[in-house]
Amino acid sequence: GNIAVLFCMALFGSPLIALRTVFREKSAKSIPLPFTIATVINCFLWSVFGLFEIHDVNVYFPNLVGLAFGLCQVALKLFFGDGPSGGMSEKLNTVL
Repeated sequence: GNIAVLFCMALFGSPLIALRTVFREKSAKSIPLPFTIATVINCFLWSVFGLFEIHDVNVYFPNLVGLAFGLCQVALKLFFGDGPSGGMSEKLNTVL
């Protein structure tokens, strides 16, 4: 059971391996958006179920971690976009 939980959390955070590339290239193109959205929705629903319905730490803890990983990926996608001119970081630079 615990090994499966570790594999699950590794799966949720796997797109964050590209973090160095995202910051170096100022592009979140390497983070897959469909997987990220599916992760956020899945982890949110399982976290709610684990916390409020079955009160099982083996359900809600890895999914809360996965939700945090997914939200970090969404934030990177929003901030950097898919290229140097695609994200909010470039829009902030033009305003400042």
